[in-house]
Amino acid sequence: MKKIIYISLLTLAILGGCKKSIDFIPQDKLSAGTFWKSQNDVQLALNGCYGYLANAFNYAYDDGAADNAYCQYPWENNATRVSAGNIDATLDAGFNSRYVFIRRYNYFLDNVGKATMDETLRKRFIAEARVLRAFTYYELAHYFGPVPLLKKSYTDPEETAVATSPASEVIQFAIDEIKAVQADLPANYGGSAPNQIGRITNGAAWAILTRIQLEYGKYEDAAASAQKVMGAGYQLFRKTALTANDTKDDYSTLVSFADDAAKQKFYKGLASYQQQFWVANDGNKETILVSQNIQESQAYAPYGNGLRTLFATADMGGWSSITPLQDLVDAYWKNDGTPFTPPTAEQRATDFNINNAPSASYINEFKNRDTRLYASILFPGATWNEYKDGYVFKWNGGGNSNGYTGYNFKKYLDPASLVSGLEFDAPQDYSIIRYAEILLAYAEAKNEVSGPDASIFAALDDIRDRAGMPPINQTLNNTKEKLREVIRNERRIELAGEGQRYFDIRRWNIAANVMKTPKDIANVIVQDRIWDSKFILMPYPQLALDKNKNLKAAQSAKGY
Repeated sequence: MKKIIYISLLTLAILGGCKKSIDFIPQDKLSAGTFWKSQNDVQLALNGCYGYLANAFNYAYDDGAADNAYCQYPWENNATRVSAGNIDATLDAGFNSRYVFIRRYNYFLDNVGKATMDETLRKRFIAEARVLRAFTYYELAHYFGPVPLLKKSYTDPEETAVATSPASEVIQFAIDEIKAVQADLPANYGGSAPNQIGRITNGAAWAILTRIQLEYGKYEDAAASAQKVMGAGYQLFRKTALTANDTKDDYSTLVSFADDAAKQKFYKGLASYQQQFWVANDGNKETILVSQNIQESQAYAPYGNGLRTLFATADMGGWSSITPLQDLVDAYWKNDGTPFTPPTAEQRATDFNINNAPSASYINEFKNRDTRLYASILFPGATWNEYKDGYVFKWNGGGNSNGYTGYNFKKYLDPASLVSGLEFDAPQDYSIIRYAEILLAYAEAKNEVSGPDASIFAALDDIRDRAGMPPINQTLNNTKEKLREVIRNERRIELAGEGQRYFDIRRWNIAANVMKTPKDIANVIVQDRIWDSKFILMPYPQLALDKNKNLKAAQSAKGY
């Protein structure tokens, strides 16, 4: 199975010696007179456009800029500054780097017609590039609001010094672009060049459209787009047969199993949710849009999934860069599907007793909880024999690559990659959009349009059942308002660590309520946080302001 392997550099380098890779040509050195002659030229240029999807695991940092997680190293990412409210024009939330790719897409689209090649394939290549450009403009708009809308390539940087277009116009452009080309994209790819798995499919186009429409409150359209994806053959990853390795951890001390059937359901739910992110299950039917990774033989290699380092704790060879906050841990349901009521912070600190092993009272917090908690979060006293026989997660305070919250993410950690000992070398792909998100998007959008109905409960129950959880109580959640809160919390749990929470708390207008100063399990402040309404959007970086004087008025209008 071949993949598109890309590098996120300002120029594209020629790669050699990797059987799974596609050669790249440096676009800053191309001559229109010598390039754009053949189908292979076009294919190489388009492969360079896919570099936008490289290293997408960095979306996980956005959870640390929200109320799900804490990012302890400010030199790794902007999330530490953003969550602390230290936001000004010295920070670049990806403005400049995204315009590098806008230039790349436009250059491709302006020149693709010059080559001699199969017309059907040319049409598909154009569609792939236009969807990538639409996705990039959407991401610019949801971070920055109004942005320059450049649709043609340029040679003089002064050509980009134009006034911003309203976010609504940018978003409509993205929507129109995707709708215009989605029919030119196939449902899937066979695997050989130029049909490598990982390219934009028709389903991925509709999935991107669903995300855009949901975020901007176009609920009826979002529900309709989600239905397109729901009818395209995707399905939640489920493990139907257990192996001995799947049951190595004894959860009988944490979960009260009514009978063997309940026990089997729990372990299948645990394995299904956890192992969908493992390299052995790359390309499963839940993945819609992915950032592809391969394993290499040296540390800091550019083609690995960095979550093996950013999520893992020190005793696994990780850095604990992004660690879950208590508020996220409290959000996981009880295993009967009802909300969990946590103890006070003071009581938890007493029960935990940082100088000793976790007490029975502390462990009680984690009894009979949502299966996804056990699959996603390492809490003190948690075992993980699948990773290493006898492994028990311990926490006695932060420092030395240990986290400061008391928890680490277990989600996205694959035992097979943890044994390599190499940073940023996890070979599993990272799902940018997976089918569970589409089901959640459909449920949210449909509920906002017309309130609870059978199709909404079916979508939510599919997600819960995969994780070994009971269905939604339809009698209790029988109004739009009640079901809205269930959907929002279900979304938070299901997509934890995937970066969506950052935008969810902004579009739901709840950021002011949730961006509070968090504490660890010993009731010690993790980070001082403040919230200002202008933080809904990020400022344009100073370098962009210096190059384009037209940005200054828009910057002031945003409150910066």
